[in-house]
Amino acid sequence: MAANRFLHDSSLGLLWGGLGYASFVARGPLAGRLVQRLDPMMSGCVVVAVLTTASGFLISAANATDAWSSVFDPETLHLMAETDVGQAFAIQAVTAVALVVSTLLKAYRTSVAVTGLMLSELALSGHATEGSGLAGLGHQATDIVHVLSGTAWLGALVPFVIVLRLSSVLDLQTPAIESLKRFSLAGHVAVALVLVSGLINVWLVHGRIWPDLSSRYDRELLLKMLAVGLMVILAIVNRYVFVPMFGRDAARARTCLLYGSLTEIFLGFVALGLVASFGLQDPV
Repeated sequence: MAANRFLHDSSLGLLWGGLGYASFVARGPLAGRLVQRLDPMMSGCVVVAVLTTASGFLISAANATDAWSSVFDPETLHLMAETDVGQAFAIQAVTAVALVVSTLLKAYRTSVAVTGLMLSELALSGHATEGSGLAGLGHQATDIVHVLSGTAWLGALVPFVIVLRLSSVLDLQTPAIESLKRFSLAGHVAVALVLVSGLINVWLVHGRIWPDLSSRYDRELLLKMLAVGLMVILAIVNRYVFVPMFGRDAARARTCLLYGSLTEIFLGFVALGLVASFGLQDPV
């Protein structure tokens, strides 16, 4: 289940942030070039998202009965379909089909919107659903903000790396630099939302901010917070140390930004892996 969640969240995150960057942030001829470069990865992400949507329901059935044979039992699957998990899967299945259709039609902005909806659906399951009334809705809303801002940041780093490389191409240099600047502005907003919504989520789940190290859930949560913290530090160094270096030594600045961004991507996947793990545990 944890592996399935990791693959599902990662594929949707790359689509949301990566395709979102190419569709809404990149400018001029760069946008078309960027979509072309990203197309194989985006197609793969759509396939993974669809497969993990379907397999997630089957794994839930096996997990509920503690037997893999339940995956092939129509009666068990029918009973699962009538639960909250089944209803959430029905919604996810519809949006997964919409994602496939929009991708085949190359309606990229529609694909971004559908992907954002699929990521928001993650708040329909897990700890955010445990509350009730306005408090429960507030928790789900905060969870949605956290998921969307975090995956936008992580996913957009992939086309950011591509744009860095394209910024050395003479006829793409101006739109590339403009797109890098627009990423910087959007990145400030995404990082702020990740930090604020993350702290609010921890408070809503625990009633406190600092984790209890005697709990496995809290230890993995702390590791996730450390990974995000390192991502923030790298983002600050990239923006305020390496970007100003462009005026003095563009080649060196480009190299430093490249390695800094690749490290951020690695840490982002580490954070997603930890979320996939502790998200299945009780927050005790």
